[in-house]
Amino acid sequence: MGYKTYPEYRDSGVQWLGEMPSHWETRRLKYAAPLRNIKIIAGESHLPYVGLENIESWSGKYLVQDAANDLEGLSSRFYPGDVLFGKLRPYLAKAFLADFEGMCSSELLVLQGKGVQPEFLVRFMLSVGFIREVDSSTYGAKMPRASWDFIGNLPVTLPPTEEQSTIAAFLDEKTTQIDQLIEKKTRFIELIKEKRAALITEAVTG
Repeated sequence: MGYKTYPEYRDSGVQWLGEMPSHWETRRLKYAAPLRNIKIIAGESHLPYVGLENIESWSGKYLVQDAANDLEGLSSRFYPGDVLFGKLRPYLAKAFLADFEGMCSSELLVLQGKGVQPEFLVRFMLSVGFIREVDSSTYGAKMPRASWDFIGNLPVTLPPTEEQSTIAAFLDEKTTQIDQLIEKKTRFIELIKEKRAALITEAVTG
Protein backbone atom coordinates (compact mmCIF):
# COMPACT_ATOMS: atom_id res chain seq x y z
CA MET A 1 0.00 0.00 0.00
CA GLY A 2 3.06 2.24 0.06
CA TYR A 3 3.18 2.82 3.82
CA LYS A 4 6.55 3.55 5.40
CA THR A 5 8.17 0.53 7.05
CA TYR A 6 10.08 0.47 10.32
CA PRO A 7 13.89 0.79 10.08
CA GLU A 8 14.63 -2.59 11.67
CA TYR A 9 12.77 -5.88 12.15
CA ARG A 10 13.41 -9.13 14.01
CA ASP A 11 11.87 -12.58 14.16
CA SER A 12 8.96 -12.68 16.61
CA GLY A 13 9.64 -16.36 17.29
CA VAL A 14 6.03 -17.15 16.38
CA GLN A 15 5.39 -18.61 12.94
CA TRP A 16 2.03 -16.95 12.25
CA LEU A 17 3.28 -13.55 13.45
CA GLY A 18 6.49 -13.63 11.43
CA GLU A 19 8.77 -10.62 11.74
CA MET A 20 7.95 -7.58 13.84
CA PRO A 21 9.61 -4.20 14.47
CA SER A 22 12.70 -4.69 16.60
CA HIS A 23 11.47 -2.44 19.45
CA TRP A 24 8.15 -4.31 19.84
CA GLU A 25 7.73 -7.13 22.32
CA THR A 26 5.44 -10.14 22.61
CA ARG A 27 3.45 -11.20 25.63
CA ARG A 28 0.88 -13.90 26.23
CA LEU A 29 -2.64 -12.54 25.93
CA LYS A 30 -3.63 -13.65 29.45
CA TYR A 31 -0.91 -11.39 30.90
CA ALA A 32 -1.59 -8.42 28.63
CA ALA A 33 -5.38 -8.67 28.95
CA PRO A 34 -6.53 -10.91 31.81
CA LEU A 35 -9.97 -12.48 31.77
CA ARG A 36 -12.69 -10.69 33.74
CA ASN A 37 -14.80 -13.51 35.11
CA ILE A 38 -17.75 -11.87 36.86
CA LYS A 39 -21.04 -13.73 36.47
CA ILE A 40 -24.50 -12.30 37.12
CA ILE A 41 -28.02 -13.70 36.75
CA ALA A 42 -29.31 -12.20 33.51
CA GLY A 43 -32.98 -12.17 34.52
CA GLU A 44 -32.26 -10.19 37.66
CA SER A 45 -30.24 -7.40 36.04
CA HIS A 46 -31.32 -4.31 34.11
CA LEU A 47 -27.93 -3.86 32.46
CA PRO A 48 -27.89 -3.73 28.64
CA TYR A 49 -27.20 -7.13 27.09
CA VAL A 50 -24.72 -7.91 24.30
CA GLY A 51 -24.95 -11.18 22.40
CA LEU A 52 -22.92 -12.46 19.49
CA GLU A 53 -25.66 -11.18 17.19
CA ASN A 54 -24.93 -7.63 18.40
CA ILE A 55 -21.38 -7.64 17.04
CA GLU A 56 -20.63 -7.30 13.34
CA SER A 57 -18.09 -9.78 11.96
CA TRP A 58 -14.59 -8.45 11.32
CA SER A 59 -15.44 -4.79 11.97
CA GLY A 60 -16.00 -4.79 15.74
CA LYS A 61 -19.10 -2.62 15.30
CA TYR A 62 -21.95 -2.80 17.80
CA LEU A 63 -25.27 -3.66 16.19
CA VAL A 64 -28.30 -2.32 18.04
CA GLN A 65 -31.19 -4.77 18.10
CA ASP A 66 -34.40 -5.20 20.04
CA ALA A 67 -33.74 -5.84 23.70
CA ALA A 68 -34.14 -9.45 24.79
CA ASN A 69 -36.87 -9.87 27.38
CA ASP A 70 -36.51 -13.56 28.11
CA LEU A 71 -32.90 -13.76 29.27
CA GLU A 72 -32.13 -16.66 31.58
CA GLY A 73 -29.08 -18.19 33.21
CA LEU A 74 -25.73 -16.56 33.83
CA SER A 75 -24.23 -13.71 31.86
CA SER A 76 -20.79 -12.12 32.05
CA ARG A 77 -20.39 -8.60 33.43
CA PHE A 78 -18.30 -6.09 31.49
CA TYR A 79 -17.23 -2.47 31.94
CA PRO A 80 -16.19 0.38 29.62
CA GLY A 81 -12.78 -0.37 28.12
CA ASP A 82 -13.22 -4.15 28.23
CA VAL A 83 -12.82 -6.13 25.02
CA LEU A 84 -15.41 -8.82 24.27
CA PHE A 85 -14.32 -11.71 22.03
CA GLY A 86 -16.55 -14.46 20.64
CA LYS A 87 -15.22 -17.93 21.40
CA LEU A 88 -18.13 -19.66 19.61
CA ARG A 89 -17.45 -20.06 15.88
CA PRO A 90 -14.38 -17.83 16.11
CA TYR A 91 -14.07 -17.79 12.31
CA LEU A 92 -16.89 -15.21 12.43
CA ALA A 93 -14.34 -12.79 13.97
CA LYS A 94 -16.51 -11.07 16.57
CA ALA A 95 -14.74 -8.67 18.91
CA PHE A 96 -16.09 -5.49 20.47
CA LEU A 97 -14.55 -2.70 22.55
CA ALA A 98 -17.18 -1.79 25.14
CA ASP A 99 -17.89 1.88 25.78
CA PHE A 100 -20.66 1.18 28.28
CA GLU A 101 -21.30 -1.08 31.25
CA GLY A 102 -23.37 -4.20 30.62
CA MET A 103 -23.69 -7.95 30.54
CA CYS A 104 -23.00 -10.32 27.70
CA SER A 105 -23.43 -13.86 26.49
CA SER A 106 -21.23 -16.48 28.12
CA GLU A 107 -20.00 -17.20 24.59
CA LEU A 108 -18.12 -13.90 24.78
CA LEU A 109 -14.85 -13.66 26.70
CA VAL A 110 -14.45 -10.40 28.63
CA LEU A 111 -10.86 -9.14 28.60
CA GLN A 112 -9.38 -6.30 30.63
CA GLY A 113 -6.80 -4.26 28.76
CA LYS A 114 -4.36 -3.86 31.65
CA GLY A 115 -1.10 -4.36 29.80
CA VAL A 116 -2.27 -3.21 26.37
CA GLN A 117 -4.37 -0.37 25.00
CA PRO A 118 -7.88 -1.81 24.43
CA GLU A 119 -8.21 0.07 21.12
CA PHE A 120 -5.10 -1.71 19.88
CA LEU A 121 -6.11 -5.05 21.40
CA VAL A 122 -9.48 -5.25 19.63
CA ARG A 123 -7.77 -4.58 16.29
CA PHE A 124 -5.16 -7.23 16.99
CA MET A 125 -7.85 -9.78 17.88
CA LEU A 126 -9.62 -9.02 14.58
CA SER A 127 -6.48 -9.65 12.53
CA VAL A 128 -6.60 -12.56 10.10
CA GLY A 129 -3.65 -14.37 11.68
CA PHE A 130 -5.12 -14.26 15.18
CA ILE A 131 -8.57 -15.42 14.05
CA ARG A 132 -7.10 -18.30 12.05
CA GLU A 133 -4.98 -19.40 14.99
CA VAL A 134 -7.96 -19.36 17.38
CA ASP A 135 -10.18 -21.13 14.86
CA SER A 136 -7.61 -23.91 14.42
CA SER A 137 -8.06 -24.85 18.07
CA THR A 138 -11.84 -25.26 18.18
CA TYR A 139 -13.60 -28.38 19.45
CA GLY A 140 -17.17 -29.57 18.78
CA ALA A 141 -18.52 -30.27 15.31
CA LYS A 142 -21.89 -28.50 15.40
CA MET A 143 -20.97 -25.65 17.75
CA PRO A 144 -17.20 -25.20 17.45
CA ARG A 145 -15.69 -23.27 20.36
CA ALA A 146 -12.23 -22.17 21.38
CA SER A 147 -11.11 -22.34 25.00
CA TRP A 148 -9.66 -19.52 27.08
CA ASP A 149 -6.78 -21.84 28.00
CA PHE A 150 -5.72 -21.79 24.36
CA ILE A 151 -6.62 -18.19 23.52
CA GLY A 152 -5.02 -16.82 26.68
CA ASN A 153 -1.70 -18.44 25.81
CA LEU A 154 -1.52 -16.87 22.35
CA PRO A 155 1.13 -14.17 21.92
CA VAL A 156 0.25 -10.53 21.33
CA THR A 157 2.63 -8.10 19.65
CA LEU A 158 3.04 -5.01 21.82
CA PRO A 159 4.42 -1.72 20.51
CA PRO A 160 5.10 1.02 23.07
CA THR A 161 1.86 2.40 24.57
CA GLU A 162 1.88 5.67 22.63
CA GLU A 163 2.50 3.77 19.40
CA GLN A 164 -0.42 1.44 20.13
CA SER A 165 -2.72 4.46 20.35
CA THR A 166 -1.31 5.90 17.12
CA ILE A 167 -1.84 2.62 15.26
CA ALA A 168 -5.40 2.27 16.58
CA ALA A 169 -6.25 5.86 15.57
CA PHE A 170 -4.78 5.31 12.11
CA LEU A 171 -6.85 2.14 11.62
CA ASP A 172 -10.01 3.87 12.82
CA GLU A 173 -9.51 6.66 10.29
CA LYS A 174 -8.74 4.33 7.38
CA THR A 175 -11.55 1.85 8.10
CA THR A 176 -14.02 4.75 8.37
CA GLN A 177 -12.91 5.96 4.93
CA ILE A 178 -13.35 2.45 3.52
CA ASP A 179 -16.80 2.10 5.12
CA GLN A 180 -17.87 5.42 3.58
CA LEU A 181 -16.60 4.30 0.17
CA ILE A 182 -18.49 0.99 0.47
CA GLU A 183 -21.66 2.89 1.37
CA LYS A 184 -21.33 5.13 -1.69
CA LYS A 185 -20.63 2.18 -3.99
CA THR A 186 -23.55 0.22 -2.52
CA ARG A 187 -25.92 3.12 -3.19
CA PHE A 188 -24.55 3.46 -6.72
CA ILE A 189 -25.15 -0.25 -7.38
CA GLU A 190 -28.72 0.09 -6.07
CA LEU A 191 -29.35 2.98 -8.48
CA ILE A 192 -27.96 0.95 -11.39
CA LYS A 193 -30.25 -1.96 -10.48
CA GLU A 194 -33.24 0.40 -10.36
CA LYS A 195 -32.32 1.75 -13.79
CA ARG A 196 -31.97 -1.79 -15.13
CA ALA A 197 -35.39 -2.77 -13.79
CA ALA A 198 -36.98 0.38 -15.24
CA LEU A 199 -35.39 -0.30 -18.62
CA ILE A 200 -36.71 -3.88 -18.68
CA THR A 201 -40.19 -2.72 -17.63
CA GLU A 202 -40.28 -0.03 -20.28
CA ALA A 203 -39.11 -2.43 -22.99
CA VAL A 204 -41.55 -5.24 -22.24
CA THR A 205 -44.55 -2.95 -21.75
CA GLY A 206 -43.96 -0.84 -24.85
